[in-house]
Amino acid sequence: MLDRAHRLALPTDFRRIIRRGTKQTSSLVVAYAAVSDRGLSRFGFITSKAVGNAPTRNRVRRQLRAIAWEVRDHTSADIVIRALPAAAEASWDDLHRDVTRVLAKLRGTSS
Repeated sequence: MLDRAHRLALPTDFRRIIRRGTKQTSSLVVAYAAVSDRGLSRFGFITSKAVGNAPTRNRVRRQLRAIAWEVRDHTSADIVIRALPAAAEASWDDLHRDVTRVLAKLRGTSS
């Protein structure tokens, strides 16, 4: 699980990253990244009701958190990941591959 230092919590941070950050999309997620002033990566997750019912949204969010935990040291940006409805039916491997690909693209465009 992500520790507090790697989590975004304030709505103002989410808005700033979505409005001013770089955006990459895939079939399962939309990811936004903005330069972090803290020198470490922080992640926030958005799973709307379009993804599914509460247990489904929570499962997708847990999976996204686990992926973020794996890649947290590979970037120093603030990142918001929005799950799309297709993420609910995706396997762990497909979601992991998709998110890591999108985050790699973000690292390439923000450099």
